[in-house]
Amino acid sequence: MKTRKISAVLLSAVMLASAFGLSSCGGEESNTLQILAESSYVDTEQLDAYAETFSAGSDALAAAGKTAEFTGLSVGTEDGDPTVYAASTMKAGAMIAANEVDMMLCSLDEAARNARGEYYYSLEELFTPEELAQIPEEDLLSFDLVDEEGNPTGEKTPVCGVKISGNEALDSAIPGEEYGLFIVGNTDDLDLAKEVFWEIVNG
Repeated sequence: MKTRKISAVLLSAVMLASAFGLSSCGGEESNTLQILAESSYVDTEQLDAYAETFSAGSDALAAAGKTAEFTGLSVGTEDGDPTVYAASTMKAGAMIAANEVDMMLCSLDEAARNARGEYYYSLEELFTPEELAQIPEEDLLSFDLVDEEGNPTGEKTPVCGVKISGNEALDSAIPGEEYGLFIVGNTDDLDLAKEVFWEIVNG
């Protein structure tokens, strides 16, 4: 299966995987699609409730004979507690580097940081213009690139996600934030991730 090359930023996070005690799947076939929800706060009980309902109704998962595991990661805020925030965001990068994440539900602030690190597929690599035309243009997500001082460069990332805020079940799991859905660039199950992507977007 074709997979995206890991960016230099993501590759550097492999070392973090060891620091957090995470290990790669090593090419082993997994029966689980891993979906990470990352935001300043994730209500894991509400996320579990959504996961149970979604998994039970997913035709893509049933056809593949697989399940989906949703994991919540509350990262806090940089202003609130910089140390906790830095450790939490590093953990997310380490999980991705260790092939522990196939897709992400992510608040837009965190998604911007991840997209600048090239953690996500460009949707234009995965889907046809006709497929992407099903999504309102204002919901297609790309983010400003910034320089080392955090100033916008005038360039943007590729379109890498879809804003899905307004899903009642997910709004309760990721409260108070706008968020989007993304496919991680080194997923081990790209075909299934693409199918599940549309099920969540259209859910």
